[in-house]
Amino acid sequence: MRSRRHRAFVAALAAGVAMLLTASPGTAADKPPARSLAELDEAFAAAARNLARRATEAGDESLAAMISDWPLPAAGERQLVVQIPSRIEKPATVDTPDEETVWNDFVAARRTRAAGLFDHAVFVAGGHDRTLTRDERAKPAVDAPPLAQRSCEALRLLHEALRDDPHHERARGAGGWVKRDDDWLWPEAAKRLDRGEAYDPAFGWMPKARLERYRSGERFDRGRWVPAADDEARPRDVKHGREFHSDHWEIVTAASLADAAVLAEKLEETRNAWRQVFGAYAFEPADLEKRLAGRGRTPVHAPHSAILCAGRGQYVSELEPLEPRVGMTNGIYWTPTKTIWFFTDEAADPPEPDPITIHHEATHQLFTEGRADAEKARQQAGERCGFWAIEAAACYMESLQATGFGWTVGGRDAGRAPAAKDRLDEEFYVPFAELCGLGRTAFQSHERLQQVDSQIAGQADFLMNGEGGRYRESFVEYLARVYQGTADPDTLARLCKRSYADLDDAYRRHLQR
Repeated sequence: MRSRRHRAFVAALAAGVAMLLTASPGTAADKPPARSLAELDEAFAAAARNLARRATEAGDESLAAMISDWPLPAAGERQLVVQIPSRIEKPATVDTPDEETVWNDFVAARRTRAAGLFDHAVFVAGGHDRTLTRDERAKPAVDAPPLAQRSCEALRLLHEALRDDPHHERARGAGGWVKRDDDWLWPEAAKRLDRGEAYDPAFGWMPKARLERYRSGERFDRGRWVPAADDEARPRDVKHGREFHSDHWEIVTAASLADAAVLAEKLEETRNAWRQVFGAYAFEPADLEKRLAGRGRTPVHAPHSAILCAGRGQYVSELEPLEPRVGMTNGIYWTPTKTIWFFTDEAADPPEPDPITIHHEATHQLFTEGRADAEKARQQAGERCGFWAIEAAACYMESLQATGFGWTVGGRDAGRAPAAKDRLDEEFYVPFAELCGLGRTAFQSHERLQQVDSQIAGQADFLMNGEGGRYRESFVEYLARVYQGTADPDTLARLCKRSYADLDDAYRRHLQR
C-alpha cells in the first residue's frame, strides 16, 4: 500500500502538471508565466531529491543516480547544448512495481518543468515587440542584453524543455521536428522514411532492400553488386566516390564508408549544436515568435553537400585548380558550389577526418545556407566589412566538447580562447574598431593573420559568454547583417550599445580574470 506521503506527493505533482499544461496553450507573449524559472528549478530540485531517495529505497541505485544527475550544471561562462532523444526510454533496470512508480513520477516531474520552460520560451520570444513597463524603464537591469529581442534565450529554453519532455508537441513543432509513430524525426529523415528507406549508422539512408544487402557484406558499384572487401580494396577518386546519406548531408567519399560514417556523425553533431548556439540567426524575431505560437511551417531542406578525400594529397590535387592556397588548409567550405571538403588524416589511428576542422567548416556551411536569403548571403557575406565575425563564429564552434548531457561550447579554457589570451600577454591586439572595418580581402591578407585568427576566437567567446551572455543577441544579429551584406563598420557597436573602446576593455577583462 502506498504511504500517505507518497499519495500527497503524487497529488501535488499532478496538480502542477495540470496547471502548467492548462496554461501553456493560452500563454500570451506579453504576459509572464505564472511561475518563474527559479521557482520551476526549485520545485524540480525538491522533487528530484525525493525521487532519488525513493529510488534508493526501492533498490535501484542506477535510477537514483540518473535522477540526481538530471539537472543541468550551471552554464558559467560557456553554453550548454543538450542532447534530445527521439522519445523517452525507460531504463532496463526499472523492472519492479516500486521502481516503475518512481520512474513514472520522475517523467511527470520533468514534464511539469518542461511545460513551464516552454511557457517562458513563448514569453521571451515576444520580447522583441514588448513595451517595457514603467519600472523596467526607470530601473533597467544592469546585465540586460542591449537588444529587445531574446531569440537566443527563447531557443535555449525551448531545447531545455525538450530535454525534459521529448514528447512536448508544441515544442517539437517549434523546433522543426515531425512525428512518425512514437518517434520525433527531422522532416528530411521522415521524408526518406515515408518513401521506404531505412537508416544504418554504418551505411546511411538507403532503400531497405539495398541496406539488407549492405549489412550482409555486399556493395553496389557502377550498376553491379560486389563483395565489400573488393569494393574497399579498390582506390577511388572523387568523381567515382561512394555515397553516404545522413539526415542532412549527402557525402561523396573517396575514402572508406567507415570514414564517411564518422564524418556524417560529426556533421550532424555540429548541426545539432549550431541550432542551439546560433539557431536564432536563421529566424527573424517575429518569425520565431510565430513558430513558438504554433503558426510556423516545418519545411524540408535540401541536403548539404560534403566531399571526403582519401588523404591530404588527393585533397590538394582535387582543389588546387580552384584554390591555389588549399595546401595551407585542413578543410574548406567552397562557396561557389556550396560544398565542404575534408580528407582523412593518415597520421591518425584510425585515419579519420579531423573533428575540429569538421566543426569549423560545417559552421561556415550552416551559416551560409541557414537562412531563407542564403543566396544573397553566399554572394555578399563580409565583402565590405565585418568578415572577421564569420571566421570568429567558426572558431568558436571548434570548442564543442561532449558531456554526459550533450555538449558545451565556449569557455575561456576551450578551443582557441587560451591562445587568444596568449596574444594579449604578448601585447598583440587588433581593436574591434579596426576588425569591424575589414572586408574579406583585407582580413585574409592581414600580415599577422595567424595571430588574428586566435584573437577573434577569444572575441567570439567574449561576445557569446562574457558578462553573463549580455552581448549574445547582439553578436548573432551582427552575424546576420554581415552575412546579408548590410553591416557597416559601426554596426556591432550600435547593437551592443557600447563604444568599441569599451568593448576592447571588457574583452581584456573577460580573458584576463
